[in-house]
Amino acid sequence: MTAKPELGISSMETGKLGVLHLRRYWCKRLLEVGRRLDQDSVRDEYGLDYTLMQGLGLGIVEPAEYLFQQRPTYAEFEQWIVQKLGGVPERTLVERLNKMVRHYLEQPHRTYPIEGTDIQEPVLSAEDLAFWQENGYVVLRNAISREDCREAELAIWDFLGMDPQNPETWYDRTHTFWVPLFQHPVLNKNRAAPRIRKAFEQLWGTDDLWTTVDRSSLNRPERGGIDISGPSRLHWDVSLALPIPFGIHGLLYLSDTSAEQGAFRCVPGFHHRIDQWLGKLAPEQNPREQDLESLGPVPVTGSAGDFVLWRHALPHGSGRNLAHYPRVVQYIRVFPHDYGIHPVWK
Repeated sequence: MTAKPELGISSMETGKLGVLHLRRYWCKRLLEVGRRLDQDSVRDEYGLDYTLMQGLGLGIVEPAEYLFQQRPTYAEFEQWIVQKLGGVPERTLVERLNKMVRHYLEQPHRTYPIEGTDIQEPVLSAEDLAFWQENGYVVLRNAISREDCREAELAIWDFLGMDPQNPETWYDRTHTFWVPLFQHPVLNKNRAAPRIRKAFEQLWGTDDLWTTVDRSSLNRPERGGIDISGPSRLHWDVSLALPIPFGIHGLLYLSDTSAEQGAFRCVPGFHHRIDQWLGKLAPEQNPREQDLESLGPVPVTGSAGDFVLWRHALPHGSGRNLAHYPRVVQYIRVFPHDYGIHPVWK
């Protein structure tokens, strides 16, 4: 059944699952399909929508695709959620989500990172934290076991229908770079890895965090001199309108990755000078179209199980894979519900 809602729905309205804001989220996505949503009126809710979908364990891609393609009633959307998750969300999760929604709407948002927080059982050393402050990135070694890495890597190979031992199977034209595998037990296990979560807690300065359900990627070796390494061009995943709020991204190496194997790259320390760099550009110059390679990116290598964290103010990207085996990674981000979002996209 195709639903035709109007945005008169409050975040406090619920359905059978009892999740606050979920009905309003459903309504907004359907209004977007018909181009009837006033984006300016709901701009402040982006972080709430994002946290709600991630907190439910759905991510943002699959729910949006389902709503766009099927245009379901709200009851059908709730039923789809139950089917996708393999059951009704636990009551403790619903209570935490509802508490988050109320705080998001009623409480002032905090400024991050929160200084002076005593995070118990830290995994990043004083040297790691000093490196993070100076360079804007850090590598958490042995974030998960090599066994879990291998299981996750094999799940990705199986999803793609490729054989890791047979390079002739790697170059199916339907695969580009991203792997849209979201729901899998071992990927969920990695997302819940205590060491990964603890590193984010240290850097954000709080343990009140949520975890994303994001994609993976498989960066194949170049073939015939053609660059097929996906987003190898340096870029940002955040608005460059000033001020740029604090934010952290992360990726988990599922296979040993050398510098020439399409390793993650970033410009160390650029968060200290991005404001000045942007200020020197003429108004007509697009910062994303500048020669970012001249800024001095470095490859960040790692073994299977190592986790790279970086500030989103750093230009970053994957390198060209000039080796003989793909770079396989899982993207994981852990964040507070009231993380900063600039209202203007630039």
